[in-house]
Amino acid sequence: MKNFQRIAFYLFSFGFARGVLFISPILLANLLPSAVYGTLEWSYAAASVIATLVAVGTSATVPLVELKKVTTGSFSGVLVHQLFVAVGVAVLLVCGVLLQLSDAFVMTTLFTAAIALQVLWSSYLKTHGRGEASLFLDAGTFGLITVVVVAVDYVRSPNVVDWLIWGIACYVFILSSVSIWGLVRRLRDGEVVAYQEVLRLGFPLMVSSVVTVAATTSGRLMAGYLGGVVLAADYSVLARIAALPIIAHQIVMVAKFRHLFTLPDRDMERAVSNIIGLVALAAAIFGLSFNSLGWIFGAAFLRVFDENALPAYWILGQSILWSGIALHDLVNTRLQTMYKVLPWSIFCLILSVPTAVVLINIWGISLAHFVYVHGLLMLLFYLNQIAAMRRAGIRLVRAWSIAVGGYVLFVSTATIFCL
Repeated sequence: MKNFQRIAFYLFSFGFARGVLFISPILLANLLPSAVYGTLEWSYAAASVIATLVAVGTSATVPLVELKKVTTGSFSGVLVHQLFVAVGVAVLLVCGVLLQLSDAFVMTTLFTAAIALQVLWSSYLKTHGRGEASLFLDAGTFGLITVVVVAVDYVRSPNVVDWLIWGIACYVFILSSVSIWGLVRRLRDGEVVAYQEVLRLGFPLMVSSVVTVAATTSGRLMAGYLGGVVLAADYSVLARIAALPIIAHQIVMVAKFRHLFTLPDRDMERAVSNIIGLVALAAAIFGLSFNSLGWIFGAAFLRVFDENALPAYWILGQSILWSGIALHDLVNTRLQTMYKVLPWSIFCLILSVPTAVVLINIWGISLAHFVYVHGLLMLLFYLNQIAAMRRAGIRLVRAWSIAVGGYVLFVSTATIFCL
């Protein structure tokens, strides 16, 4: 009975928290003008990459440090660096306001601190078996933004961007205060900061995470760069809804986060295969009802989907690759093989960006052309990671087969039926 209650509470927590995270962007897309929503999504995507970069992988070291998987580093050292990031963001924010820089700059700056601190404490909670709490925290940024936008829409205030900026700033202040309290408590308990050890341990994890985040957020970033904020808004509307199968990935990851770092190596492939297979199954089920469920997601989705049905299915299929790429990051973190895999991933990413820009400019800038090119380059990126991991001695043949085969089968079937 206790196990049943624990599972039921976890599923309720997951459903509520992930429901907020899933519904929030949909509400924002329907409540905000396309230009504002596009700016918001682009700023958040850019901040995701920047936050991963400036955090120097310190958040990724939390399970290694707290579970004593390494002999150096400490959580105090992680907190010190994250507070340095918060101070740097505050300085940039003041400069941005004084120089009257764009709203996109200010929002990106604030999002950087919010994402960095949110990821830190979410990782800490999952590491200590408090997955339910981490779920609510993961929904914090977009949940807060949605509350602000709904309130502003209710009172019909024209200054929605200003209210958004103030709301994010308050959220950053709260997370920074919690971090300061945590650092003081650890220091009082006599924990050594070990700052240099944390940076040394986190740097390869940072490079790996930057590559992963850049790959998974490249759609919104490149859509905004190539076609402006309106194209970024249209792409984000489809991408946010098409990411629903990722919930299957997250259910397992949050519940089994600690377990994935402690299970024997021989069980690694089975665990990874099961997660990717679950995502592929969720994508197939959602794909069958994608068209009929459009009314649930509002006018913004219906407008974009009616004009771009096939690209929407292609984006839906990419959820399989997103899961595979995220799991590669976890496997390389656990086995500490980042240095062997990263050079190949970086080379592929650097080569992919100009290739995408050239192909789309030649073919013509549109949402459909962008999605097709981006989808093919994501597949090449995943295949490149597979080759690099094989060179590092990692064998996840079953998981790789499910991911590649599932993606190719999904987009091929969708293309045949839509055309």
